[in-house]
Amino acid sequence: MSFMEAYRLELELLGPVHVGTGEAFPAYSYLVDEARKEVLILDSGRLLELLSEKQRDNYLQAVAQGPKQAQNTLRSLWGSGLLDLTPAVLRRVAASPAFINTVKSATDAAGLEFRTLPRSPLGAYLPGSSVKGALRTAWMFQRILKRGQDIGYHDRWTWGKKPPKDEWPLVQPPKSINTRVAQEFEALVLGYATDRGPNLHRDPFRQVRVGDGEPCKNLLLNRIGVFHPEGKMDGTVLLAETFRSKTRLAALVRLHTGLARQTHNDTVSHAISAQALIKACQEYYQEVAAREKEFAEKHALAQGLKIYQELESRLNSDPQAFPLRIGFGSGRMSIRLALLLDGEEGQEPKTRKTAGHSNPKDGFPMGWAIARLEPY
Repeated sequence: MSFMEAYRLELELLGPVHVGTGEAFPAYSYLVDEARKEVLILDSGRLLELLSEKQRDNYLQAVAQGPKQAQNTLRSLWGSGLLDLTPAVLRRVAASPAFINTVKSATDAAGLEFRTLPRSPLGAYLPGSSVKGALRTAWMFQRILKRGQDIGYHDRWTWGKKPPKDEWPLVQPPKSINTRVAQEFEALVLGYATDRGPNLHRDPFRQVRVGDGEPCKNLLLNRIGVFHPEGKMDGTVLLAETFRSKTRLAALVRLHTGLARQTHNDTVSHAISAQALIKACQEYYQEVAAREKEFAEKHALAQGLKIYQELESRLNSDPQAFPLRIGFGSGRMSIRLALLLDGEEGQEPKTRKTAGHSNPKDGFPMGWAIARLEPY
């Protein structure tokens, strides 16, 4: 038996995916090319060098007045034919009609910055940490169900009573959850809690290493909106760079299986195998998708229904395929184990983030992917 197993993780995105970096590209550094349905990303320093003194003064005054004025001035400079911006163009990115219309119709109060994807010199990529987080959440869900006990917080997290027959265990969190409380919850569920706090040497996910995805150029600048059944959030708009629907991504996954065979006190708490990870993701994310499908049916979210139906069909036809929910917009149901939360925290959220349409009701749900693990 080997100490390490290597797998190729293959992902096919069923909808747009955005993973935030904490950075945003400002409105004064990009230009919409409506004819080509793309955006020119500009080097602001190089742009200033290309401008005459009068053009530079006008541009800087526009930037000071706000994003909309900055955009208008850039369009005017570009459309005049008196200035070649090519030396200042860093790259071009396709833009959805919803993104373009949002920029064109923006008010003076609009920020118009867009959130970027992580990027290397070779292109945008999916961080391995995002995938590992999705795997970890599904594994925790399965561990709680297997243990079959409620979890409550009273100064510290503890296992509680068994739920009634045929019911899931419940998680009863404190009123506020800080980083320490969240870490201690994971430590209890994954078996590395001690009286002195989490023993990170025993974290079973030390066995799981997920590399960053291969660089990808199949990108789209998108409008992200928030659907509320009563339309209360229709005016909420985020602009973001996304991987397109149907994009195929790949990354290397290594399982350090030998760690679970060690016998000292600081080795991992239990073994994690590839097949067990696949099963955990199938169980958890299919349940999340089923809840979201009910929401989509209730509110006639046509694009969402198409994705949930495709997800179900693909999983039924391929026993080794499994669903994942990754990135921004994945929702509370996916990333916070809300399926098990007690009380109001466990209620279905009233909103959904969607991308690709000016009307959030007609947008695509974000973050869904079909995955496979293929041995190297």
